[in-house]
Amino acid sequence: MDSSVIIGYGVIGRAVAEAFGVKKYYSRSDANITLEEAAKLRYIFICLPTPTINGQCYTQDIYETVKTLIANKGEEDSVIIIRSTVPPGFNKSLQDEFGVNNIISNPEFISNDTAVEDMKNPDLIVVGGEKQKYIEMVVALYKGRFKYIEPVVTDTVTAEFIKYALNMFFVTKLVYANQLNDAAIELGANYQVARKVLETHKWGSKNHFQTFHKNGRGAGGKCLKKDLEAFGNLAIKQDLFYYLEEINNKYLEASKKI
Repeated sequence: MDSSVIIGYGVIGRAVAEAFGVKKYYSRSDANITLEEAAKLRYIFICLPTPTINGQCYTQDIYETVKTLIANKGEEDSVIIIRSTVPPGFNKSLQDEFGVNNIISNPEFISNDTAVEDMKNPDLIVVGGEKQKYIEMVVALYKGRFKYIEPVVTDTVTAEFIKYALNMFFVTKLVYANQLNDAAIELGANYQVARKVLETHKWGSKNHFQTFHKNGRGAGGKCLKKDLEAFGNLAIKQDLFYYLEEINNKYLEASKKI
């Protein structure tokens, strides 16, 4: 796609490039195009990291990037597609501040271990926007490449929220599994047999019941821990996320995963 560019060329950025055949990319450490040149293209995928710093999702790099892109905007129908995980409402705040409506929330749902495969074979596509014209542009982009799946179309806040909702569900299952495993040991039950039932029952879940993963216990990795901390501080009136983080950290610390 000659009219497209990837901003942020890490795991997600490279996977997006592979899935869509995008050749142009920009990052601080490596680039074959300038940010000013990137602003002139039709589809601009933002795949920058958003670590949790002091309990908050760090979005400053995205903010500064969008600011530069808008200042150098060329093509009338260009659309900025945010694939990074950001707090619900972040996209809308950008559009309100900069007086634009061409920023789409398009969160990714991939595993770092199988990023390219997941991006090439998505089982969920979410497109959130505030203006129908730009929503339709991105939906058409996906339908042209992934004809077997119908994108979920919504507003930007809900699209951003869906990403957190799924990750919080995954963390909940992992913490539940670890608590259940410890209860089984205490009561003399066989957790692995119970796990098999949970993974095969029609109302159970096939994932997240393995309690020891990647040399330790608890929800760690590049996404789940940071997103749990950030979301817990966003949803401060919801006690569940506070206790999830507290219990999850106990397992991470005990197995030296943090």
